[in-house]
Amino acid sequence: MKYGLVLTTFLVMLLSSTVSWCHPDIDDVITALDRLYRSDDSYTEISMHIVTPHWERTLTMKAWSEGSDKTFISILSPAREAGMATLRIGTEMWNYLPNTNSTVRVPPSMMTGSWMGSDITNNDIVKEITYADDYTYEYTADTALTGTPENGVFYIRLVPKPSTAVVWSSIICAVRADGNIPLWEHYYDRHGNEIKNVTFSDIQDMGGRTIPTTMEVVPTNKEGQSTTITWSHAEFNQGADSDIFTLSNLQSGGNQ
Repeated sequence: MKYGLVLTTFLVMLLSSTVSWCHPDIDDVITALDRLYRSDDSYTEISMHIVTPHWERTLTMKAWSEGSDKTFISILSPAREAGMATLRIGTEMWNYLPNTNSTVRVPPSMMTGSWMGSDITNNDIVKEITYADDYTYEYTADTALTGTPENGVFYIRLVPKPSTAVVWSSIICAVRADGNIPLWEHYYDRHGNEIKNVTFSDIQDMGGRTIPTTMEVVPTNKEGQSTTITWSHAEFNQGADSDIFTLSNLQSGGNQ
């Protein structure tokens, strides 16, 4: 009997250490997800394909970031939107509209609104909200949320803090253990209904790091609607000109 108790205790300890080994420090994983497309600074060339039941279009753009609090985006095409630009510095965000030569501040109440008619919010496009600062998080093994577990993949449940301005109540994300690469994210409302799916694919080496180069966003309550973002070029930690993140650059559409 004593031998059996010792053996059971050993197996429990072994299992516990294995589980711990399989799951890296969650703070490190969250930081990696937040910095996946940003780093200390970044420059990217992106296309955004928006599909709705009534129309579809593709925007091409270039974007810069510095740390986690500065973002600049300049739209290149189509002609109707060319020259439009978005700037974020800290908690402030502005859009430049070349047709009226006007700069419009985006109030906090509009940060959860759609950016350029897409399924991407203003918060999403400029990355004002980060997982590390604005969510609580933990690993989850609840298969009702994750589906059948995959080898080499771990799952995280994120809950927005009370001060975080988002319309969902939780996110379940699947992350590939090799390189902390996100595979998908499922968003849920406060009733537990799934409201949005995000899928990451086309994993490539770009700009000296491995990233998913395609991200598809599909709202579950809007049939026939989706937004797909594709990265065609990326550079990281090359040094960003501080003049990029200025209102004067915004008003030139990023042509300074």
